[in-house]
Formats: sequence, structure tokens, C-alpha cells
Amino acid sequence: MMSLKTNQRLVALDVFRGLAIVCMILVNGLPEFEHAYPQLLHSEWSGLTVADLAFPGFVFAMGAAGALWFPRHQRDRVAARFGIIFRRSLLLFLLGLVLNQLPILFSHLLTPELVTAPLGQEIMEHGRVLGVLQRLGLVYFFGMLLCWWLESERMIAAMAFALLAVYSLCFHLYAVEAPFSPDMNISMLIDGLFPGPAHCYLNAHFDPEGLYGTISATASMMFGQLAGRRLSTTNAPTFERVAGLFVYGAIFLAAGWLWSTVDLISKPLWTAPYVLLTSGIFMFLIGFLQIGFSLMPGLMGGLLSPCKAFGMNALFMFVIPDRVLVFLWTIPYPSVEHPFYPWVWECTVKGIVDLPFSILLFDILWLLCWLPIVQFLNNRHIFIKV
Repeated sequence: MMSLKTNQRLVALDVFRGLAIVCMILVNGLPEFEHAYPQLLHSEWSGLTVADLAFPGFVFAMGAAGALWFPRHQRDRVAARFGIIFRRSLLLFLLGLVLNQLPILFSHLLTPELVTAPLGQEIMEHGRVLGVLQRLGLVYFFGMLLCWWLESERMIAAMAFALLAVYSLCFHLYAVEAPFSPDMNISMLIDGLFPGPAHCYLNAHFDPEGLYGTISATASMMFGQLAGRRLSTTNAPTFERVAGLFVYGAIFLAAGWLWSTVDLISKPLWTAPYVLLTSGIFMFLIGFLQIGFSLMPGLMGGLLSPCKAFGMNALFMFVIPDRVLVFLWTIPYPSVEHPFYPWVWECTVKGIVDLPFSILLFDILWLLCWLPIVQFLNNRHIFIKV
């Protein structure tokens, strides 16, 4: 039996979460996409890039943090624990729903000449319903309830694999010849029913954060729970706990590689091999971080303090930079066809170095703009959560 610490903060987890947020900000902050380094771009349909690690990294970290939450609330009544989980899930979903409508609002404010319908009507007809925060809310709700019910690591792992198996099987049953076709698959079918093409991402027939992908994303969160449980045990030394993470990581990587022989590795579809490969990578990464902080706490703390700062205010640093970017991309300067954000890149670092590197350099400068803000919040002990 494992004994879990009930009142602790894992620095390795804060840094890991911060790395996921840093990756998200960099991926979203590119001023130009056609000539950017491929690893900074999401895979269009299949494959795995560094950019594809950002979102599942945050889901994995959410699961690991959830493992620390249960011991702290073990004396709470069942209704109280359920209420906290439900409230957080609902707030995440509603926050994402509201933020999804900001691009429409910005377009009405900044480019009224392009508006074809009143604000309320356009939101009702074309406002995106699902998204990153909505998926996080749904995954948090179902993942926490499943881990609460199952309790043991073995059962959590078994359920996560079962979710992936059912998720994959339905793709194959729906379209035997081409289960992961970009033209039609079971995830697209469900997106067509809800929320409907008019309310999907970019008004397409498919939403990368659609309802069906919640099943496999919940497995990602549950694998994060396993990592959190391993890291927070009190009756095992650091290297023994990390060894457990590495065993999980090796199993997930091997299973993901084998599964990829029959299923696609796809971030848009959040397929089973994608879940296993990313979870395997995260197990090793958070394990190495834990070793580093155990052996060299001062050096690691100094080198990775910016990542820790981002990780301590992860939700705030995901939401605010992303919405500011939407605003900057909507500003019609110097023209409607040429928005403000890439224009700043063209007037600053473009041309100083080669094109791909100038994109990366501007992206890093965008990230550094937020570092003083998040450090100020942390120094004032201001942590924005739901």
C-alpha cells in the first residue's frame, strides 16, 4: 500500500506545468506560420511535433495535481468533494465558452466594415462552443471521478487503457476501410451532431477539441494521476519513486509504438498512440526533473525558476496571453489584410537573421514579455485559480 503526503507542493510538478505553458505560449505566439520551424507547428493530421506536447502536457499535469488533491480532502464529506470537482469543471467550461466569443467581439470592435451580422446573432450562429478550457473542464470532471472511484494505481491504469481501447475500436467500427480519414470519421460525425459545423473551430466540420476526444484525453489525465501518486508517496525514497515513473514511461512508449502500427498518431483526433507516446515522454521528463531537484535543488531552482513561475499561475498564463494575441491579430494595422502582430515582427527582427530563426526569436521575445508579469504575481503570492 502507498502512503500519500497530504500537504506538500512538488516543485518538479510546478516546473513541468510551467514547461507546458511556455510551450503553449510559444506555439500560439508565432507571427508567421509558413516559414516557421516545423517542430513549432502542430502536425496537420498525423505525426508528433514539439508543439503537439503542449496541450497533453497540461492535461497530464492536471492529473498529477489531482493525485495530490485527494489526500488533502480525504476527510471531506462525499458531497463536498463532489461539489468542488463539479464547480471547478463547470467554471473551466464556462470560462472557455465566454473566451471563445472574444474573437467575434474584437472583430466587431476593430473591423466593423467586415461585420455581416449583429454581435448577438453572430455569436448564436457561429460562436465556437468547445475548446481547450472546455476540454480541460470535461476531462477534469470525468478523470477525477474515475480516479476517486477506482482508488488503486492498477485499476486506474487498467481503466485508462480500457478507455483508449473503446475509443480506438469505435473508429474502426465506424469506418473499417479508413477509420482515421480526414474526410470523415466517428469524431467528425459527433461534431456534426453537436455542436454542429457552424460552431466548430473555424466553422469547419471537425473540432480538434470535440466531445469524442474527451474519452482519450481523460486517459491522458489518468496517466498523470499515476505520476502524481508515484511522486507523492512517503514510504519510498526518491530514486525508487522515479524508477516507478520510468517503468510507466517505458511501458507507455512501447505500447504507443505498437499501437501506432494499427492506429494513427494524431493530435487533432487525440488517438490512443498519441496518448501513450506523450504520456511516456512526460513520465520520463517529470522523473528527470524530480531527480534534478533532489540532487541539485539550488542549481535546478535557479535555472528553471521562470518555468516554475509560469507553472504557479498556469491558468492565468494560458488564458491572458492567448486572448491578447487574438486582439493583436485582429487589429487592422497597417491594413485589414495585414494585422498588427505580424507587422511588428516585420518591423523588428525580420531580416536581421534568416526567416525561420527570426520567427523563433520574435516568439521568444513575446514569451519574455510575460515573465515580469508572472514573477510579479508570484512575488505577491497572487495565484489565480478556479
